[in-house]
Amino acid sequence: MTTNQPTDTVQQGVDLERFHEFIEHATANPDEVQMELGARAPYEGRLFHSLASVDEFTLGGEDIKRDTREYTLPLGAWKEVEEAAGFIDPTDRMEPIEVALAALAGCLNVAVGVTALANEIELDDLETTVRVDFDPRVILMIHDLDHAEESFDDIRVEIEVAGENLTDDDADILAAGAKRSPVWGLMRFAHDMEPVVDVGRRAEPARR
Repeated sequence: MTTNQPTDTVQQGVDLERFHEFIEHATANPDEVQMELGARAPYEGRLFHSLASVDEFTLGGEDIKRDTREYTLPLGAWKEVEEAAGFIDPTDRMEPIEVALAALAGCLNVAVGVTALANEIELDDLETTVRVDFDPRVILMIHDLDHAEESFDDIRVEIEVAGENLTDDDADILAAGAKRSPVWGLMRFAHDMEPVVDVGRRAEPARR
């Protein structure tokens, strides 16, 4: 069912009145917008290859799981790298680092869009590009873990915006707002994270 909305209350596909009501509600009820997010990646039995998927999430303490949210990402490596490394029938898949960079670019777009909306900056176009230099020698067991922090150089972020009457002050506001991106914060700041390996046991064959 579609509803006709006055054009002056809709920007970027959002009903501004409802958006501001949502923000007011979230401000008054912070517990209701707290989230726990997750993903999983079963290994496919071929080096580098996993079929990753987003997991169920919680919103305000409520568990939410829908079959229609079972998006999957076939992760792997670059065909040229697989071929050079001796893979049988080399393939071309999204590499996990590239997916992380894509998530960062998309999330920066969200932050810039929200910032523009909050500051009444009208954008006709927005595109974010992120790039990083990568040294794979740690993952290839050539370097020890003490070199892990040297695997990446600084991430380069370029945000291009277009719109009528945009000013340098607008650009500064949008650049500051970009740092509100959750994925930017996830990558930029330190978070405790330690891998835990659970050893599963194969099921015993049924006795006759």
